[in-house]
Amino acid sequence: MLLATPLRFARGMLPANWHQLSSFFSRSTTNTAWRGGIKLVGHKQLSNQVPIRTLPLAGQVVAVPLQHGRSLAEPCVHIGQQVLKGEVIGRGGAAIVWAHASTSGTVVAIDTCHPADGEQPLPAVHIAADGQERWAPPCFPPHPLTVPALAEFALRMGLVGLGGAGFPTGIKLAGTAHPLDMLLINGAECEPFLTCDDRLMRERAADIVAAAAQLAKVYDITQVRIGIEPNKPQAMTALQQATVNADRRIEVRALPLRYPAGGQPLLVKSLTGRTLAPGRLPAEVGVLVLNVATVYALGRALLHGEPLVSRIVTLSGAVTSPGNIEAPIGLPISTLLAAAQPHGTGDIQVGGPMMGRVLANSAAVVSKTTSGLLARSESLFPPRAATRPCIRCNRCVDVCPMALRPLQLLSACEQENHALLQQEKLTACIECGACSQVCPSSLPLRDSFRHAKRTIWLGIRT
Repeated sequence: MLLATPLRFARGMLPANWHQLSSFFSRSTTNTAWRGGIKLVGHKQLSNQVPIRTLPLAGQVVAVPLQHGRSLAEPCVHIGQQVLKGEVIGRGGAAIVWAHASTSGTVVAIDTCHPADGEQPLPAVHIAADGQERWAPPCFPPHPLTVPALAEFALRMGLVGLGGAGFPTGIKLAGTAHPLDMLLINGAECEPFLTCDDRLMRERAADIVAAAAQLAKVYDITQVRIGIEPNKPQAMTALQQATVNADRRIEVRALPLRYPAGGQPLLVKSLTGRTLAPGRLPAEVGVLVLNVATVYALGRALLHGEPLVSRIVTLSGAVTSPGNIEAPIGLPISTLLAAAQPHGTGDIQVGGPMMGRVLANSAAVVSKTTSGLLARSESLFPPRAATRPCIRCNRCVDVCPMALRPLQLLSACEQENHALLQQEKLTACIECGACSQVCPSSLPLRDSFRHAKRTIWLGIRT
């Protein structure tokens, strides 16, 4: 398959001295290597060549979800009400992520919506945009800012993790019994095609560094490390320049150019040399880990009083107008696709090709975790071959960054043997898909593990 070939870059994508650049940004740390992983064709050049842009919203209806995971906010607006951008439209008690209008306009419905990267419809407030983008007054955190106050503020500002599952940022920030000495900012963006974080780091590096300094101050953290793969030299340079006159605790480090370098346990290993055992939280080894887009959004909240009402979405693949768009939360996916102009009528991939999924509903909207929309074609996304019996090549074991045994896990999934799944450490799987990518028999390894984890989780909840 094309994606499994050795990593290549378009001519001019990396400077001639990129190896020296990588060395400059990455100071040596003992025992930072992790096993496994694969090299993938990046396809980054398709969408990272132009600045982030926006779209006119007049005449659009956005459907802002009120639910994030198990956090369900209660609507606090009514149909016909005029709202301002950033105004609270859903609130709740402890541990609830508040929702905010992502544009100014009129509430036309309180119903449901289909998030692009979700499976079930969610409660939502539908707003007809007036095209004026009038902001509500800013909302700033209390002073002095403590860890508990920061955590509550993050929930009220609608912050969730923007690099993965959308875990409420306020809960992550709420504090821990373990002392923290390091903040790790994940700028790896190791999935092919996706460049939303790359462009963010290039264009808004000063805001990211300012936010990191604020976090370091609140937590009294001694070191802040921003990890980036060296295939993003312009982002690395922008962040390094932003740190020159900033907090001296902040430094930029190069990560291994190997998928999935951005996986949390692998990031911790690369940047600190510490081992994050399966089932353990980063705080247990003294670190706080946040995605770079989450840090940027937190900075906008802390320093400008802006809640999270938009995110950057990569448009790439088989499209006429690739790039990155700052999209309001709840914007119809159809609007973004119209801007991208896909070739043909193939499937649309939500997220990256490794961990994303095919768009299931044409009426879906942008959620806070919608990182990209990729128009699939046979040349860029070759169809998988038919499944055949395992040939015992051991490639899946070789590439698994978590040192798991994928074939044994697959057998346990097929047997629905929960004891064996536990023995084979299913919960340690980070669902990166490296095993599936290299399997010559096209076994549904990652998909089976993902399904088993969801099934077990649902069983626990019910």
